[in-house]
Amino acid sequence: MHRVDPDTKVEDEPKFIAFYSKLLGLFSLFCFLCRKGKPKITVNRSGTMAVFTQTCKECGRSFQWRSQPLVLGKYPAGNILLSFGILMAGASVSRVLLVLKHMGLAVFSLRTYFLHQKKFLFPVVLHYWEEYRGKLLDQLKGIPGAVWSGDGRFDFMGHSAKYGTYTMFSCDLMKIVHFDILQVSSILVICIPHLNPALAKMIYSLLLIW
Repeated sequence: MHRVDPDTKVEDEPKFIAFYSKLLGLFSLFCFLCRKGKPKITVNRSGTMAVFTQTCKECGRSFQWRSQPLVLGKYPAGNILLSFGILMAGASVSRVLLVLKHMGLAVFSLRTYFLHQKKFLFPVVLHYWEEYRGKLLDQLKGIPGAVWSGDGRFDFMGHSAKYGTYTMFSCDLMKIVHFDILQVSSILVICIPHLNPALAKMIYSLLLIW
């Protein structure tokens, strides 16, 4: 394994699976503060993070070690990164957590995952998308006669959707520049074949404002 730079970001540094018995054996050797033998060990966990606390009867002091750094001084980094990995991979969170439980790995609950989504992941993804879209629009401002294409998805056989998505694609950049979730009833059209042109005009007018 290559040498890891001390300034490596938490999300980029290597992670390992450590067994309980191995960690307990290490912390039971001696007090990390006074070097006296056989301290009392207490083990707690927070999702994927283990917290070992040594209490020494010789020096009367306690030493605490966490297996992960904390994000915002409160949240175990491994928990947030696992939730991020599941979301970015498009994986089923229930299946991923089930795999980890079959391995015997300490892991957080399904409720915690959705809390991470709401509090951290969705806001970060939205912020990144808005910045990325802004850069694409800046590029398009320098392209005279930019060519666009778009399409909407609102219904399928046997079902009429109340909401749908409309996507705008730049043929010059070969990238999706914008998509929106829209309510069909908000578009004043007579029939479905007239829906896409009406939506295209609406979305394009928004892009001109940006």
